[in-house]
Order: sequence, then C-alpha cells, then structure tokens
Amino acid sequence: MMTAFHADDPQERMKDIRVLIADDSAVMLHVLKRILYKVGIKDVLTAANGEQAWELLESGEKTDLVFADLKMPKLSGIKLLDRVRASASLGDLPVVIISSEADTSSILEAGKHGATAYVVKPFSVENISCVIRKVVAQEHSFDPSAAKKW
Repeated sequence: MMTAFHADDPQERMKDIRVLIADDSAVMLHVLKRILYKVGIKDVLTAANGEQAWELLESGEKTDLVFADLKMPKLSGIKLLDRVRASASLGDLPVVIISSEADTSSILEAGKHGATAYVVKPFSVENISCVIRKVVAQEHSFDPSAAKKW
C-alpha cells in the first residue's frame, strides 16, 4: 500500500498524512486536531475511545499515524497498541501514546508494547511536530528518555 510516507517531497509527506486521534477527552481531541492543522495535516480522524479507533482501523480506513491516549474507556491506548501490533495488515502502523502520566514505568510499558513514541500532556505544537517529523522520516525507534523532552 502506498502511504504518505513514501512521497519524495517532505512537504508532500506532511500534507498527505492521515492521522487518527483516539482520546476520551473532547477537549484533547480538539486541541490535538488544531495542532495537527497547524503543522499542515488536514486529514484527521477522531475516536472517543480505543474501541472506536480499533473499529476504524479494522474497517480498512487508511491511516498513516495514530495518537492514542494511554487511559481510555472500553479499550486503553496500550490495548489498542497491542491489537495494532498483532494485526498482519496494521502491525507496522506508527502509534504514539499520549498521556498526562510522566512516570518512567508508564513510558517504559508503552515502549515494551511497541509504541512508536510517548508524549506527555500537556504538549505543544513543537512537541507534536517533532514526533511527526521523525515518523515521516521513518526515524522512530522508541526512546523512553525522549518522552519528557517532547
């Protein structure tokens, strides 16, 4: 499947990315969606919980990147991540865990489950932009020490 990450021009990559945000906070969905718009990403899907996010992914909705809240009703970000990693068709999909929990154990747990990155709330446009640039450049090996730097 040809995704936005295969485009030659970096600006084209950002413009053509489709992002799924899964968070049970309507405010956080709105904030992250606005940040994505500011960095040039206009194609954004949202889900109010991990189960809705999984249904979108499983239905074949083209998605290049997922931001998932660590703690959500019905299906947590970690459980969503586990399903993605276990899927033959979605296993390589970049999944960034977002959370207000900045403790080392939560960050390491996300990495153990295959998170692409971990971003601590509250975050800035620069934080999210940096994560997206790394994902687009396919330079996304999990670095637990980076979680608090974003």
